[in-house]
Amino acid sequence: MNATVNKSKILLLGFMVAVSAILPLSAEDFSEKRVILKTLDYKLDYRVNYESKKLYCEGKLTVLNPAPEPVDRIPLLLYRLLTLKSVTDQDGASLPFVHRVVSFSDWEQLQVNFIEVSLVKKIEKDETRTIHFRYEGYLAGYTEAMRYVKDRIDKDYTVLRTETFSYPVVGYPSWRVNRAAGFQKFDYLLRVTVPDNLVVANGGFFLDKSTQDGMVTYSYRNIKPAWRIDAAITRYDLLESGKNRIFYFPEDSLGARQAMTVLNQTLDLFTEWFGPLQDYHGFSIIEVPDGYGSQADVTTILQTAGTFTNPDKLYELYHEISHQWNVTSLDPAPPRFESEGLAMLLQHRAQEVLENKEGAVKQAAEKYTNRVRSAYEKNPTYRHIPMIDHGKEDITDLSYTKGMLFFNVLYELMGEESFNQIMGSFYQRYYTKGATAEDFITHCKQESKVDLTRVFDDWIYGTKSSEYIMDGVSMSDMIKTYQRN
Repeated sequence: MNATVNKSKILLLGFMVAVSAILPLSAEDFSEKRVILKTLDYKLDYRVNYESKKLYCEGKLTVLNPAPEPVDRIPLLLYRLLTLKSVTDQDGASLPFVHRVVSFSDWEQLQVNFIEVSLVKKIEKDETRTIHFRYEGYLAGYTEAMRYVKDRIDKDYTVLRTETFSYPVVGYPSWRVNRAAGFQKFDYLLRVTVPDNLVVANGGFFLDKSTQDGMVTYSYRNIKPAWRIDAAITRYDLLESGKNRIFYFPEDSLGARQAMTVLNQTLDLFTEWFGPLQDYHGFSIIEVPDGYGSQADVTTILQTAGTFTNPDKLYELYHEISHQWNVTSLDPAPPRFESEGLAMLLQHRAQEVLENKEGAVKQAAEKYTNRVRSAYEKNPTYRHIPMIDHGKEDITDLSYTKGMLFFNVLYELMGEESFNQIMGSFYQRYYTKGATAEDFITHCKQESKVDLTRVFDDWIYGTKSSEYIMDGVSMSDMIKTYQRN
């Protein structure tokens, strides 16, 4: 069947059937597309078959059209080895769809199953629509595109998460296009069925588990509006303290107890510095194997095993916990210095306080200065890109390292008390509504007793800071320069 589904012809034939075409890799350019629909709700019912190493899912997706123009199709991204079997509307009528494996327009190594579901009735402005879907297939990771995404169906360890597109994500095969749409925030109800000797870990509210014929089904729903769904499956043990939970590998019980202590200490420390978290319902830390990547969302921290087994890596946990004091970015392509750069500084400040590691920040600043210099030597064009444009130019990795250096300058110029007050008041003011990088800059300038104009000009809007780094100017000398002016 032709790749293009002509809905009018199907209607003229007097029937509605699900039309599926699997096409070869496409060189189509999706960069001019726009993600209009907003994701409101998922209901996902997974079944993991370890004999066949296949994943099966039946689910529902509810979307909203906030735009004036009506929408006649829903674009979805699904993992390349997952096959969509059927799509129906909320009345049970089959919907036609096309799916084809394509590479992202701006990320050739990232291949996805791109699906377009045609709708019988368009979604008008402010209308919602629910579709039902069924798919199955395999997971084999994305290490060619993202080294930490090693996700696969394996009885020793399985993780289902957003990076693998293990559930249909509204969007197009373009990193820039999807990023311009911003984070989706949605509710979810998650059910995962696995052999009854395994545990399913999720950071949402635990509803129940039921066992039948050697299989167990775990059910969770989100606690806060989520932007991702993670389900990790292995022989987990569970540690609880108040509202906080840690799912850990049985052999790492000592590390789990230490991590719980560190979690509570770090929350207390950051609360002292920045004020209380808003709408706090506790956190879940889920241990993942080394190499699978640590990351955090609104109620969950996926934390690599090294943090549980090696006390020298506790800074990774401080980093992820600090993100709970971040404000949702409203920028189409966030530069991320205001989130990741701050987290990098805070992980080392926490080391100094919680581990008595005097000089941790200074040592880190020297290390990151060298890393930024190496990045500039390898890619000379980077030194001419201001940090405010790191997101637009897709070089946000530098926002971690150079961002840390920027925040260290602010910290030294403002002093601890003023720095904490400004970072904390930004979170408290913008937590509910979100903010742009410009909002952050304006807030700092308004609240600071020190004139920060030159600092922001050199580090955020301009590239004078790049010259300092390439010329080997030390952090202490940079700070003295700003203090004199």
